[in-house]
Amino acid sequence: MASGNADIAWLADQLDQLPPGHLPQRLFEAVARLVVTPTLVVVPLFRRDGLTRVILTRRAADDRHYAGLLHPPGTVLLSTDESLAAAVARLFAAELPGLTRTTPPVLVTPVFDQIARGRELSLVHYAEVCDPGDAWPSYDACALPGDVIPTDVPRIELARIAYESRRLNPSSS
Repeated sequence: MASGNADIAWLADQLDQLPPGHLPQRLFEAVARLVVTPTLVVVPLFRRDGLTRVILTRRAADDRHYAGLLHPPGTVLLSTDESLAAAVARLFAAELPGLTRTTPPVLVTPVFDQIARGRELSLVHYAEVCDPGDAWPSYDACALPGDVIPTDVPRIELARIAYESRRLNPSSS
């Protein structure tokens, strides 16, 4: 066990040298397997022709766990995020540049889930956005395509229900 303690001490010393914030992907995945990662998910929704539509983004073709699949924008919360609003701004800048929100994100529910890389606690929100026309692909939120990450389907559904409920009952928010 002594060498195990030395290995742990060595690893802890190496980690202490990293700046707070983003981790290299390989290291992030190793750590994410061991801890629960807190994430922010914002489901962008809008109305067109009487239907609720959702904007989903596509994972990279070389994504280790979800290659080429659709998902709502999300990000791991970083130690360098000074607030949830800062994390939202970082998320929109990275995944939805140029998309205009008409509401701030509205918390729908936290979701504690097992995903491909490990356990995750997601703060699921929706944000109403302006109809982007053809600038962003969008989908009928009640008839999602088959290539959505399976664990994201209920998150999108919960966001859609909360969004439509708030639209029908604005005083309940």
